[in-house]
Amino acid sequence: MSKSINFLFGVHNHQPVGNFEGVFNRASHDCYRPFVETLYNFPQIKANIHFSGSLIDWLIKNEPIVLQKVKQMVQRKQVEILSGAYYEPVLPIIPQRDRLGQIRMLNSFIRDYFNYQPQGCWIGERVWDPDLISSLVESGIKYILLDDFHFRYAGLKEKNLLGYYYTEKEAQKLAVFPIVKRLRYIIPFSAPHQPIDYLRSLATPQGDLAATIVDDGEKFGLWPGTHQWVYKKKWLEKFFHLLVKNKDWLKTMTISGYISEYPALGSSYFPAASYEEMMSWSGGDFHNFFIKYPEANNMHQRMLYVSEKLSQAKEDNQEARRSLYKGQCNCPYWHGVFGGIYLGHLRQSVYQNLITAQTLLEKKSSSSWVELEVLDFDKDGSDELIVKNPYLNVFIAPRLGGGIFEMDYRPKALNLTDGMTRRPEEYHQKIGRKRLKKFKLGDEIPFSIHDLLRSKEDGLEKFLIYDSYRRISLLDHFLPSGTTFEAFRDAQYEELGDFVDGEYSLKHRKDWHSISVILKRQGRVSYRGRAVPVSITKEVCLNDKAAQLDISYTLENLSAEPLEVIFAVEFNISLPASFSFKEQPNLWSFPLETVSASESGFERNYQQTVILPFWPFKLERIWQTKLTAVISAA
Repeated sequence: MSKSINFLFGVHNHQPVGNFEGVFNRASHDCYRPFVETLYNFPQIKANIHFSGSLIDWLIKNEPIVLQKVKQMVQRKQVEILSGAYYEPVLPIIPQRDRLGQIRMLNSFIRDYFNYQPQGCWIGERVWDPDLISSLVESGIKYILLDDFHFRYAGLKEKNLLGYYYTEKEAQKLAVFPIVKRLRYIIPFSAPHQPIDYLRSLATPQGDLAATIVDDGEKFGLWPGTHQWVYKKKWLEKFFHLLVKNKDWLKTMTISGYISEYPALGSSYFPAASYEEMMSWSGGDFHNFFIKYPEANNMHQRMLYVSEKLSQAKEDNQEARRSLYKGQCNCPYWHGVFGGIYLGHLRQSVYQNLITAQTLLEKKSSSSWVELEVLDFDKDGSDELIVKNPYLNVFIAPRLGGGIFEMDYRPKALNLTDGMTRRPEEYHQKIGRKRLKKFKLGDEIPFSIHDLLRSKEDGLEKFLIYDSYRRISLLDHFLPSGTTFEAFRDAQYEELGDFVDGEYSLKHRKDWHSISVILKRQGRVSYRGRAVPVSITKEVCLNDKAAQLDISYTLENLSAEPLEVIFAVEFNISLPASFSFKEQPNLWSFPLETVSASESGFERNYQQTVILPFWPFKLERIWQTKLTAVISAA
């Protein structure tokens, strides 16, 4: 008896909001356009395609032919379009109101442009939570795709993952298809016949089962080495020829077409999870990225802050809503094999959109004003402050050394302090090894990025420097006399005080034209074997008319013994600011760079510039100084 199987093949195409124009151009030229053209030339092959809204926006403006060809394939019932959340957020980390809004936004585009009512939804990074069911069903979604890892995590065996299951919550039902990991790893990273051979091994006499593979479209031309392999060496064309050649037992289908023809394998409940690699990178839960990377938590809480403001607005502001949605794009909120949060241009894009949305929601009739908010911004049980005027948002954390953890220049929607702390990553242990895998071209098969190890420059191990505290601004250091620039830059110095990450008390005062935040800590400075009590009071003042911070310091030695030390105030700035000082300091400055992994290998990334004014002195009783930071962003 002959055996057969159904093959549900497709791609998920996405570029992050704020990615470089050159990356969009190369992705379209090397990947999206040749993939669509190749598929177009095989009308017998049915497939499923998802485009994120950020990529759609770019294609419509710059290369509409790609979407036009897809539209023709939809019209001839060759291709099914999957919906999703428009700007590709990780759905469980955004409010339900925004999930609904983003999915409906992409649904509307698909209906208007393709004249097609979407049935399926792509789940960003396949980060699943059962609470998503209500948002998906309410948005008109009939099915989703998760990895087979989700199914195994739910207790299902691999042999039972050829088809789909129904899941439900509160009587709302959703079909769920498992993406087969084996296919994910061999397409296109194998000889073209290998996926065919594997599918043949899964075929049955009944012919009612289905093997599903919908995965990153960037595998087909954008990942390192793949354009040469997939198009120049004609992997995709050969693979499609084999699908056509074997169509008597290997039937390609759209996903909704399969649902209409075949019943589910049963029902199941899927716990919160993602694909296997993401589970490893995140430590089992996506939210752990917000613990590992306080910078990611800052973006996340910033997004929730703006979303709440939008929800409370008296009028619907569509421009602010779109900016918020752009600021929810998932890529800089995490890090795995892709650069993610270490890519400053992606973080800056998120902040630019969130600051824009906030500014649109806070339009004032007056051109001069100043406000203060006291709230537990990061939900850690301690209050933070936001001081703002028409030019600046200044976020202060008394618990984090009384430091400034975000400062925005509102007219240009720029976060001036957006950077990363240098911290160890597991893959740092691999840097510097002499035997690293290289891209195999010619007649050989390129490695998957999951298997690839490569340094994009020599000597990266010299930059594996780690900080003992979060690199924010307005942090207070006591250093031993004689501390060198190199020692401070390389985090090899001795910190004498307990102020850098200590907690400061908080007071504030407001008059008609300014707000002052007074931060104070009585701490200890280690000196000649003794813990000397020292008090620091720093006052940060913002007026109603300028992009300027006036900062005053009072240091008091509470002992009878003079302290001969270096006092320094650290700023971490990613965009221009100028400083003036009452007591002219010495000044150190250097770029802070991290070493991170990306799909093209290990690389060094500029994060911010450390600016360290410092004063070597003998502190006998009281010492005072003032400094002014003026923000200018052309």
